[in-house]
Amino acid sequence: MRSSTTTTRTGARTRLAAITVATAVVMAGIVGIAAPASATTYKSTVKAGTTIQVNDAVTSANGQFRLVMQGDGNLVEYGIGNVVLWASNTATSPGAVATVGKDGALVLHRGNTIIKQWGKAGAAKDFGVRADGELRMRTTSNGLLWRVTTFQDRISSGAAIAPGTVLRSNAAAARSFTMQTDGNLVQYVSGKATWSSQTFGNPGAYAALQPDGNFVVYSADGRRALWASNTSGKGRAQLLVQLDSNVVLYGSADTRVWSTRAVTGLRWPVKSTRITGRYGDDRGPGHTPRYHQGTDAGVGTGTPVYSSGRGTVTTVVRDNASYGNYVVVTYGLTTVLTAHLSEIEVTKGQMVSVGKEIAKSGNTGQSTGPHVHVETRVNGALQDPLTVLHFR
Repeated sequence: MRSSTTTTRTGARTRLAAITVATAVVMAGIVGIAAPASATTYKSTVKAGTTIQVNDAVTSANGQFRLVMQGDGNLVEYGIGNVVLWASNTATSPGAVATVGKDGALVLHRGNTIIKQWGKAGAAKDFGVRADGELRMRTTSNGLLWRVTTFQDRISSGAAIAPGTVLRSNAAAARSFTMQTDGNLVQYVSGKATWSSQTFGNPGAYAALQPDGNFVVYSADGRRALWASNTSGKGRAQLLVQLDSNVVLYGSADTRVWSTRAVTGLRWPVKSTRITGRYGDDRGPGHTPRYHQGTDAGVGTGTPVYSSGRGTVTTVVRDNASYGNYVVVTYGLTTVLTAHLSEIEVTKGQMVSVGKEIAKSGNTGQSTGPHVHVETRVNGALQDPLTVLHFR
């Protein structure tokens, strides 16, 4: 994505000293945790027929995503900031190793005992970690044999996005945020570039989320700020690639301080981006309904719950066996239910404005801990709340 628009440097230059110091901090995040001296690190791919020994790692081309064969027997993929993106969940098998089979299977085993196995039959060339975190087995003709679709949707202060790295909102490829090798930081939605830092022509440039809350694109040598969000002073922050096709920077108060596009429409009911349960999660036998009908905001009891826009309170219920105390507010064709509340502060039929406090979070009903359960319906049909509501 190219344009004649001049790159924004206002504010970045005036903080050059702070930027230079922060550069050393965030660039350390590109390297990650050093492996033991005896370990082997495979860059991008490992050939079929190879056994990944204890402490060995397979990394993406720039090292931001790492698959590590741990000594406890767990095969784990780490993302930026050492976030766990995927694990074999075999931590009770110390000494286990993983073999990339020429027959197309990835086998976790201890001696001749197979602990776990992935993949399907086929002549395999190699197994590797892509720049978006995906784990992929390739055929001898470089085609895709099978994959484990992993992704990272956010970074926190102190982290950097290295050249070539791709962040995604979810496992689908529709919404991504890419630090291109030409130096341009670009947001893509369904293959179309919808925003960019306009910093192309600077190969090796990288993006850094500084401890002071400023999000900056630097030249490859870290000496020049090519673009900045100009959000210094907002405190420790996190950058999130959202399901609503926006990329948002949240400050230390967990409120939006910068985004690739203006936030309009209905808002998330609490000032938090922490999600502890997702729409469609299989909650196992015995749950009714078995599949999670909403999304859970992991906040403590007493956290203010707000209206999502201008609407009408259509339902107020207390002491429901499942939802505990809950409220439904109608906004045109959309309804938003917030449940497990400790207090309800509105009445049925009441009109509410944008940001009106309607309740406080709690742990009522069939709840295993303090949170707010959020359900959205559009024209009466359940929808994933994270595709309907925008974080504040």
